Amino acid sequence: MPIMSELELAAMRAVEGDAVVLRDGCHWRPAYPGFYQPIHLLARFRAAEVRQPARLCWGFRAALRDEDVSDANASVPVHLLMDVQSFDESRLSRNRRSDLRRCRRQVEFRRLPTPALLLEQGHGVFLSAVQRLGHRRPLTLLEYRQRVLRRAAHGRRLFMAGLVGGRLRGYLDSYAIDGVLYTDEIFVASDALRTGIGTGLYVETFLASARDAALHAVCNGLHRPEAPDLCRFKAGLGFQVVQVPARTVIPAPIRAYLRARRPAAYYRLTGDGTALIANPGACSRPAL
Repeated sequence: MPIMSELELAAMRAVEGDAVVLRDGCHWRPAYPGFYQPIHLLARFRAAEVRQPARLCWGFRAALRDEDVSDANASVPVHLLMDVQSFDESRLSRNRRSDLRRCRRQVEFRRLPTPALLLEQGHGVFLSAVQRLGHRRPLTLLEYRQRVLRRAAHGRRLFMAGLVGGRLRGYLDSYAIDGVLYTDEIFVASDALRTGIGTGLYVETFLASARDAALHAVCNGLHRPEAPDLCRFKAGLGFQVVQVPARTVIPAPIRAYLRARRPAAYYRLTGDGTALIANPGACSRPAL
């Protein structure tokens, strides 16, 4: 699969509609409205390079290089699968291995070279997943197809699809930059969950990544301890929670508000989970 430079990733994100800003040679994007982080989340910075990337922002963060970890005041809490070159099924938990055996009897996996299958059958899968999880706004068929075309136009994403009975029932899309594969989005139709297709999509993506000697790690997003079932699923795939030393700048009043009222979001922005432990009930509020 194509492994991008930061400049290529910035161009990809811009084509897809993200608000990418350039500051001192680094490209940033808002993780939340007004809060910025590098488009390559695990890129390492010198502490002196972590400066306000945009005039209108209330906070920002970046991971630090090893020589500057003493300047860290936060961390980026991520799920990482290290040494992807040596990945095999022995790294899966017993439950995930059971999922994999089941799905390989029922699911056909394909790497999609074009978006044709997604344009034809992906909207129903997308709606099923969105309605089940409630984590984003449903899209009309036209909106969905336009989004797929934007994400596939540059040819830099890896789309792994799972078909049951010849019909698309799930897909995972990923991209790679500087030796790290980011698993970006997964959508699985509710009626296919029993097949274990989610596990299969991840494993097939890992195996495709392992064929490229330039890839050494897979990042599966930020750690969400308020979603223990999701965390257990990721751990079963071989992901570990890694706290990457970082420099985070958030004004004191906003920091205090997030810590008290949005402890889960505060943890994702800073790596500080003490507020989560002290106020677990606040995790039921909508996240940022």
